[in-house]
Amino acid sequence: MITVTQDIERLAKKLDALGHPLRLRIVSLLAREDRPMYLNEIANALEINRALAKVHLKKLEAAGIVKSKVILDEERGKALRFYELVPFDLHLSPEILKEVVE
Repeated sequence: MITVTQDIERLAKKLDALGHPLRLRIVSLLAREDRPMYLNEIANALEINRALAKVHLKKLEAAGIVKSKVILDEERGKALRFYELVPFDLHLSPEILKEVVE
């Protein structure tokens, strides 16, 4: 059984992950593309470096907003990490927050 405290902790983690403009841009890009995207694709589309994209994608993945999968590219002889958006919905209102106070 999930408690109100656990729900609030998950919500806080999602809000924290979405609380940066670049991470919102990443989420927007993945939503617009509606397909798994390779790290380099994301970085290039947003005109940022790979390392910065990776840091923000890790934060989004830890919050359950994106998921990643490693796919072996046998032609190039390397493993590529693809990211995709996980469907989520955030709803926050004063009525919901009233339940949080214990």
